[in-house]
Amino acid sequence: MVTFEDLWKLKESADWFDKTVTATTKKDFEMSVWNGHHPVEKNSTTHTCKAGTRVRIWMVSRFGDAGITDNLDNPHGYDCRGVNVEADLEDIIIADVLREIKPISK
Repeated sequence: MVTFEDLWKLKESADWFDKTVTATTKKDFEMSVWNGHHPVEKNSTTHTCKAGTRVRIWMVSRFGDAGITDNLDNPHGYDCRGVNVEADLEDIIIADVLREIKPISK
């Protein structure tokens, strides 16, 4: 079982940005998706991420929580913060990021 401590150690290493960390939610979460414009409060939409949804763990904080997103196609950050890794998530998978290498055209 992957713990918060495992994720924190990964974050402190140089490998965090070479990994994709996903998990399954054990409960519902309220996601707040910001469109990039200010003020944030007027430019965010909310939706419920249902229990059993596959999410990406976008960040882990020094406060002991994690930030997640259910946008697995094109994630740009977390949409929910304050997630308890051990209590709220399961089936955590740490995978290498697949990077597409394009040849230089001449």
